[in-house]
Amino acid sequence: MRMRLLVLVIAIAMLATVQSAAADPVGPFTGKGTVQYEDGTTCPYGWNLEMENLDHELDGEPWCTTTAWCPPDFDYYKAGETVLDSDRIQVTITSPDGSYSGTNTMVASEAFDGTNVIINVTVYLQSDTFTKSLPLGWNLISLPLTPLDNSTSAVLGNDTIVYDAVKSYNAATHQFEDATAMAPGTGYFVHVTTAGDWTYEGTPVSSTSPGLKSGLNMIGVPNCTMSVGDAMGTADYRYVARWNADDQKYEVYNPNAPAAFYGFTEMTAGEGYFVSAKSDDVDWTVSCP
Repeated sequence: MRMRLLVLVIAIAMLATVQSAAADPVGPFTGKGTVQYEDGTTCPYGWNLEMENLDHELDGEPWCTTTAWCPPDFDYYKAGETVLDSDRIQVTITSPDGSYSGTNTMVASEAFDGTNVIINVTVYLQSDTFTKSLPLGWNLISLPLTPLDNSTSAVLGNDTIVYDAVKSYNAATHQFEDATAMAPGTGYFVHVTTAGDWTYEGTPVSSTSPGLKSGLNMIGVPNCTMSVGDAMGTADYRYVARWNADDQKYEVYNPNAPAAFYGFTEMTAGEGYFVSAKSDDVDWTVSCP
């Protein structure tokens, strides 16, 4: 009986020790973890990392140290602090261009391995939805989101519109061409036979580099609205034209004309434009403010 009692006492003591260890950390700790894509492959190092205590804010700034990437055992290493072992620690990883992001939240004591708080993060492709009303007839559009599938049927194939032609413009040959794929930075004429709301999903585009060739170019702008002057920047051009789909006619912005004669003053996400360039400018880029 005494032997059994002794074993029981030792077992209880060992359990108490394990529970005490599992209850850590309280105070400073090191957060570590792996970062991977949904398919299990490793992300590039140097992505943006934010670690936060969701239950307590310490001295106005929960986390005051910088991130260090330390492959191969762990993808990130970051210092933090808790007030209680039940504090929830959240780690968010975002790619530099914002196209991929992931978040994982763990209770500090449950993620503690005796030395570090281990929080692994899986990142996913972030997608937005863009919607634009397309009336009957020709519509000059562009893509403010990079689609997951860039075929015309995928980009335009929602149930609320019907179209029978998609045309791009070849600035080298000065000819319209049938388009089978669509990409940001390019303008497309879409002939709509059943009007409705065009909707598609993709990753927001913050800048486009359509380049310009001497003469007419049919281009698109990023996922924002900006003045024509800001969008065109230092490009050497004569005018910018947009297509009024409701009235089925062109409107023109001429930088050399008085403001009262401007047909429009802003370039908008989802719209396509003609730019009459005076010379080639293959490095021309349009960026959101």
